[in-house]
Amino acid sequence: MNERDPNGFLNKIKESLMIPKTDTFADDELKLHIDACTQLIISVGVSTEIAKSDNPLVEGIILIYVKTNFGFKSDGSVKELPTSFDLLLRQLVLTSEGK
Repeated sequence: MNERDPNGFLNKIKESLMIPKTDTFADDELKLHIDACTQLIISVGVSTEIAKSDNPLVEGIILIYVKTNFGFKSDGSVKELPTSFDLLLRQLVLTSEGK
């Protein structure tokens, strides 16, 4: 497990939101959401090292958080994301790696 590459991860997030990597209009807001979710993960008892790592479970949690809080309207298109977020966050906390 390595430390997450901030620029590489930002590009993954942008790709999932269908934002071209070259567009920077949303970078500050996306980084804010990434940082907020990282702090949320730490606040539930996951070590800082894991919360800032390239762990696929951590990256999935952050991706769901960002997609829930950025660019989607309340038209039901992200109705299942909060449930997925809670499930993955609990799984991370419960795993020996997440403690």
